[in-house]
Amino acid sequence: MLGREAKFSAECRVGRLVEARLDWLNTPDEVAEFVRAMQAAFAKAGPTSVICADWRAASVMPPDVGDALIGLLRRGNKHFTRSAVLLSGTSGTLNLQVERLFREAGNEHRRAFKATSPMLQWIAEVLTPGELQRAADFLHASVPLASDIAPRHSLSAERKAR
Repeated sequence: MLGREAKFSAECRVGRLVEARLDWLNTPDEVAEFVRAMQAAFAKAGPTSVICADWRAASVMPPDVGDALIGLLRRGNKHFTRSAVLLSGTSGTLNLQVERLFREAGNEHRRAFKATSPMLQWIAEVLTPGELQRAADFLHASVPLASDIAPRHSLSAERKAR
């Protein structure tokens, strides 16, 4: 039984910057959908992409989803120069889960942050000014823009259509 609607997005809008948002995934199959979205973004961004991810709305994930995410992270290791994930500063359990996922994925160029400024400072070292501005805009957007809605994946709508 699904807990709630899967919500995630991944896209490349500017240069090498891959914007990824993860709110919730219920199953390993939904992780596979997220993998496909990330692969499409990597293809557009190129081999030296920089990931700017916002997981602030995420909650502790079911164990099988966490295990599937480790696979996603491992497969992504070869596709980026840096990967920064912004977490909520109030979800200690999720933060511990993400630390474990990162440790098991094994890439020293992936880091989690609880505040926007340090995260932007870290990725700024490898971004162009335009990419950095887009990363800041992405992280500061509290309400999705109309252009964010289309690439966002909703698996429940796809299931109903089948």
